[in-house]
Amino acid sequence: MAVEDPTAKHGLKLTIEDYPFANDGMMLWEAIKQWVTDYVNNYYKDASKVVFDNELQAWWEDVRTKGHEDKKDEPWWPVLKTQQDLIQVLTTIIWVTSGHHAAVNFGQYVFGGYFPNRPTIARINMPTEEPTESEFELFLNKPELTLLKCFPSQQQATKVMAILDVLSNHSPDEEYIGDTLESSWEADPVIKAAYERFSTKKKNKNFKKQKKEIGKEKKKKKREEEGDRKREEEEEEEEVEEGDREGEKEEERMGSYQLNL
Repeated sequence: MAVEDPTAKHGLKLTIEDYPFANDGMMLWEAIKQWVTDYVNNYYKDASKVVFDNELQAWWEDVRTKGHEDKKDEPWWPVLKTQQDLIQVLTTIIWVTSGHHAAVNFGQYVFGGYFPNRPTIARINMPTEEPTESEFELFLNKPELTLLKCFPSQQQATKVMAILDVLSNHSPDEEYIGDTLESSWEADPVIKAAYERFSTKKKNKNFKKQKKEIGKEKKKKKREEEGDRKREEEEEEEEVEEGDREGEKEEERMGSYQLNL
């Protein structure tokens, strides 16, 4: 989906260019990371402050050993030794619980509301797993009957659809990232200014302009591709016409040759 590229704006180059989730997500990630960087650097002036913050280290230990006990000994866990370590951890947590969660959560009903797309249980094994002659024959002749026996019942599916509908709707008191200034942040002029920059960046014209520019690039590329295809078609037509003309000339020569004979 993406490869590291230090020359790219976000340090990543998308292998699928027409990918709105990734394009929008990287802009949001960048805004979150800048806000977190300003916040962390304001309170942790050097790496030793991170290492010797007992409360911070205890929190991270709890995340690893209690929150993910089954993965606590995996080698890929980052160690909080520097400001950059903390910035990466916090940016990831904020991104997962905001932009990423919104993308996968609010569209659940559109896909899962049609329960064959994502059935929540299988009430029986499919006949290909433990087939008997009669079951397999029924499956071949009337597959819909077997599938309906396997899928959730109407009552079960209705309950799940109702839950998905609730999950996919925004709460009347929904809190959106960048909209709420915490009182503790407001009390600190540096943090307040950093948060306001983040909030403004998320909403301002530059953020929208980036999305607009991405859209323009996609349209431009599409036009170029369509232009290339059109030129190829025109060249193919010219080749066919040239072939037809050559064929006609050859027929004329052969006709003239026969008359002379």
